[in-house]
Amino acid sequence: MGTDEQNEQNEQPSGDPTGSNPRREQVERAKELGERWMGQLQVMIEEAGKTAGPVLRDVAAKAAELAAVAAENAGPVAHKAANVTEQVGDKLAARSKDLAADLRKAAEAARAQNADNSTDEPK
Repeated sequence: MGTDEQNEQNEQPSGDPTGSNPRREQVERAKELGERWMGQLQVMIEEAGKTAGPVLRDVAAKAAELAAVAAENAGPVAHKAANVTEQVGDKLAARSKDLAADLRKAAEAARAQNADNSTDEPK
């Protein structure tokens, strides 16, 4: 006698003349229901696998199209930004040169004034 058969005999109520066990019937129903659910899930997984490939390819194609549009639109914007940067850079360079020339003139004037003051003072 196997272990399963011993368990079945032990689970049978002693007063039940038909030998049916409500717990065993519940276990069998639950097992059948679980197997049926597993079969349904397997079918769903297989169907999802079949349809997911084309859907994912469509999504990837749409993403590639969006990237292409963004790249096309980014080119002119980048050129405009470069032109503005060039113009601002030119203006800044010109102002910096003027400021440097003014600072040099002021420094030379201060040196000349110091030199005049030192020659005018008696020693």
